[in-house]
Amino acid sequence: MSCPCTSAARLFLNTAHRGLSCSRIQFFSLSRQGSRETHLPPRVRVRSFSETAVCFAAKDGTTKDSGSDGGKKSISEGKRTSGSGGSGKGGSQLRCPKCGDPCTHVETFVSSTRFVKCEKCHHFFVVLSETDSKKGLNKEPESAAEAVKLAFAQKPPPPPKKIYAYLDKYVVGQSYAKKVLAVAVYNHYKRIYNNIPAGSRQQVEVEKQPSLTPRELLQIAGISPHGNALGASMQQQTSQQAPQERRGGEVLDSTHADIKLEKSNIILLGPTGSGKTLLAQTLARCLDVPFAICDCTTLTQAGYVGEDIESVIAKLLQDANYSVEKAQQGIVFLDEVDKIGSVPGIHQLRDVGGEGVQQGLLKLLEGTIVNVPEKNSRKLRGETVQVDTTNILFVASGAFNGLDRIISRRKNEKYLGFGTPSNLGKGRRAAAAADLANTSGETDTVAEIEEKDRLLKHVEARDLIEFGMIPEFVGRLPVVVPLHSLDEETLVRILTEPRNAVVPQYQALFSMDKCDLNVTQDALRAIARMALERKTGARGLRSIMEKLLLEPMFEVPHSDIMAVELNKDVVQGKSQPRYIRAPAKESAEEEYDSGIEEENWPRQADAANN
Repeated sequence: MSCPCTSAARLFLNTAHRGLSCSRIQFFSLSRQGSRETHLPPRVRVRSFSETAVCFAAKDGTTKDSGSDGGKKSISEGKRTSGSGGSGKGGSQLRCPKCGDPCTHVETFVSSTRFVKCEKCHHFFVVLSETDSKKGLNKEPESAAEAVKLAFAQKPPPPPKKIYAYLDKYVVGQSYAKKVLAVAVYNHYKRIYNNIPAGSRQQVEVEKQPSLTPRELLQIAGISPHGNALGASMQQQTSQQAPQERRGGEVLDSTHADIKLEKSNIILLGPTGSGKTLLAQTLARCLDVPFAICDCTTLTQAGYVGEDIESVIAKLLQDANYSVEKAQQGIVFLDEVDKIGSVPGIHQLRDVGGEGVQQGLLKLLEGTIVNVPEKNSRKLRGETVQVDTTNILFVASGAFNGLDRIISRRKNEKYLGFGTPSNLGKGRRAAAAADLANTSGETDTVAEIEEKDRLLKHVEARDLIEFGMIPEFVGRLPVVVPLHSLDEETLVRILTEPRNAVVPQYQALFSMDKCDLNVTQDALRAIARMALERKTGARGLRSIMEKLLLEPMFEVPHSDIMAVELNKDVVQGKSQPRYIRAPAKESAEEEYDSGIEEENWPRQADAANN
């Protein structure tokens, strides 16, 4: 009765007799052909082949000791080796990918070594398993194409009309600014889609490649003089990237060139309270790309106390959950950009928060690689992430008080009031002072607003330069969008129409106390007229409403008031708000009801929100 080890040894002897590449096996099998089956002790046979079974590769890519594997497993592996080992095609014999000759294992202290050597061309290889080949060879192409996957995995971009309709629900008026922003966002999606075609083609090729077989070899060192020390995966990648990269003379000779779409940064101009920041906040909610709103008032030049210019990209990186590929496709909204205008006349002092910030923002707006501090680290430690700002869209906004004065002086038009003074200086402070000097209470507010809007429509780059922005900064913001001032009709619509309007907010507050708030149309018009005179835009509406409703908000809680009415006389201060009270109840019922009201107050708050 023969043990399984004996049968395995016999099969290996047959394989060796047919001409395997291992010289020791051939010599042994040829010298003892007559006695190889019966006369020699089985232990000696198995032990000798456990030492010299160099061409036996298991499924996981490692060489296994046939003496340690007992039973049917070693028999089946031995059959597969003997059946297809002589041909070398599809079998378990390892052949050199360079010359096709069989490889021998390198003798090491570890019995299951994975390193093999070709005797003919003297190259060293390592045997990869399936898991190693998936991890090692596919890791770099996936990381390189991660940004492409992000762009292509997203839904098709929303059309400009859909974005415009969404902005219409929250922002009243400003149709021109909404159109510009909607088109800019849509073109931003298309630019991301267009500007990475090379990476997408490479990703498609990577996905089409067949998965590596367990016996594929990765060359790790070349000893021959003509050998290449790069691995097989590196050779595959270089062969794929070679036709895509054109340098030197190839660029001069090529006739076809891919179009690369460049960005058009936007600057929004308009008086305070006209909806510039609200447009940005509303737009941020409906976008699939990271959106960061940054304040330019805290920015200072590099080296001074305050936020560095890199903090703008750091906020975008934070919104992208610290994914650099996502952040490089984002949109940055620079608010209060007029506050970094240079102030002339400061001699022997550096304009730290003004012109220096503009100079630092120049390359950021155009497209450069910025070193941004990593998550939870300071800039001084040197732990930075590199972010490319080439595809990041920048939208700047500012009030630019007194810009209309500069435009009127350029057009040589007489302005409302006393006319244009001849000694008007340069810079944002001089423009603001001139605006304040020419704003008198005698002038009609509506006519003054119309005149400002008419002048702002003719704004040019040279007006912004005279305001205090440097020419290089203005040139990098090619799309100039003036926002119109809010008239009385628009302010009435702002009080009631948008999703988050002022009057519905106060009605929700009163409904938590089981009280209704009714505002008449005449009262709304009177509130809008008062806000127009204050010249703070839509922000003036809330201050007026707070002042009007202070007394009702004090009286209503835990009282029998069911409704509060506001009319025109209340707004003008001629009368008090009108209260509608519930019918009187008995004292016991009142105490019982007040206890229930205290318990049910959170439910009423939820109902008011819904």
